[in-house]
Amino acid sequence: MKTWNAILKNGKNVSEEDTNWNDIKDEIYSLELDNNGQKVTLPKNAEKYIQGKTASGNMFSGECKVESRYIGFHNNGSKVIIRINESNNNINIEITSL
Repeated sequence: MKTWNAILKNGKNVSEEDTNWNDIKDEIYSLELDNNGQKVTLPKNAEKYIQGKTASGNMFSGECKVESRYIGFHNNGSKVIIRINESNNNINIEITSL
């Protein structure tokens, strides 16, 4: 299973399976991405956490395909993203200034 898991500031464990990101994004204490047992864990208590997916779609068939999943955080004026490619499980780290 591929999903993000978070621990909220109140200690509650939540995941992509049972929680809407927009409802908890400002209450996250720690965040990890579980890629079928391969876990990527971010530093605790970051300024801000982010997550998302990239996808492609066929305009004619309407079929969509997830290309990558990512989690990340803001810290000290930088944004750090850890992205996992869906087809080969390669991990990329992207760092940009805010």
